[in-house]
Amino acid sequence: MLCAMLAPLGWAGQADPLVIEDLRCSGNAATSCEFILGHVYLGRGDALDETELQNAQLRLSTLRTFQSVNIYLEKGSERGKAVVVIEVVEADPIATEWMLGASYRLGAFRSVAAGRLLHQNLFGAGKLADLSIVAVTPLNGRSEERFGASARYADPHLFGSKRYFAIAGMSYIDAEVGGNGNFSDDNVLRIGATVGRRIWDFSYLLVGYSYRALNDQRSGHWREDGSFEIEVERNRHVIDFMYGWNSEDDLYFPTRGSSFHIGFGWDFGARDDSDDFYVQFRKTWQVGNGYASFLLSGAPSHEYRQTFNEGQLLGASYAYPIEPSGNIKRGRWYVEGGYSSAGYDSAGHSLREHGVKLGLRLDTESLGLLDLYLFGSWDPSR
Repeated sequence: MLCAMLAPLGWAGQADPLVIEDLRCSGNAATSCEFILGHVYLGRGDALDETELQNAQLRLSTLRTFQSVNIYLEKGSERGKAVVVIEVVEADPIATEWMLGASYRLGAFRSVAAGRLLHQNLFGAGKLADLSIVAVTPLNGRSEERFGASARYADPHLFGSKRYFAIAGMSYIDAEVGGNGNFSDDNVLRIGATVGRRIWDFSYLLVGYSYRALNDQRSGHWREDGSFEIEVERNRHVIDFMYGWNSEDDLYFPTRGSSFHIGFGWDFGARDDSDDFYVQFRKTWQVGNGYASFLLSGAPSHEYRQTFNEGQLLGASYAYPIEPSGNIKRGRWYVEGGYSSAGYDSAGHSLREHGVKLGLRLDTESLGLLDLYLFGSWDPSR
């Protein structure tokens, strides 16, 4: 699209590149042009950079704020100058996301239900506010029972900056998990804020602080040598650092690109300080008429957006698209096979969890995003 538009404007054969005379928005009835241009790292007087315009179109396309994004050029006031036009079709600012699944993991049945209500264009400036609830219910005894709720606010352009963004929120979790003698009991209310800075084309850095206003965490697990260890988390303060990138074209229905998170956290405030390390990765390719993905530790979120997911430590998935029809705007069937580590049993033997997940993900007119799945896993050594 961009290549086709450049030639009529005199790009081909010109000794000097075109200069951007102006940047304009089109189709944005409810969204400020300032928010849209905040995703374009070019300004008036800059040399036209076709690669950056393509990157800007990808960054804007990944937002659910718009149904479609098209960037093209118009002639400027004189030869050698061009006007960049970002044309958008706005989406409904109110969005919903639902997940409903059933799992059989290492002999334990459970149901999983989650929902999110999101306003994705507050003040017409693309700011986000969402409320999420997750419930896990055991179906055959005490395997995992979990309730979680969170509220978040995200500013994608902190103080009008193209590079800085911020997230503030609070979350509550009440969970009891047990199996093979291992257990964890958590009752935590957490309040925090995160500031991020975008670097290069698709990368970003995050630093966050949170305070556990309610902190009741106790866990016990078998060690490799057959001994049993009990841990109590007393630290109320948490600092997190993370590096990430996102070049995917869609958070929920990726067809290409990759997403990556790596970071560490420091829990402090008591005598037994602790450290955490985490990494996530997803890479997607087109294979035939569908899409294949490799996943490490589930599906990463994008910058300040989140999604629901029950994943595995290592996974490979294949998704086949569903044609739009009636209430369905887009969708796909998917299958994911993978591997996880579930700790040790009382004899010191490693618990290896091999799993298969079958699912259906839809983007609907009436219910928003809907993810339905069945998940089963087993330990081949048992």
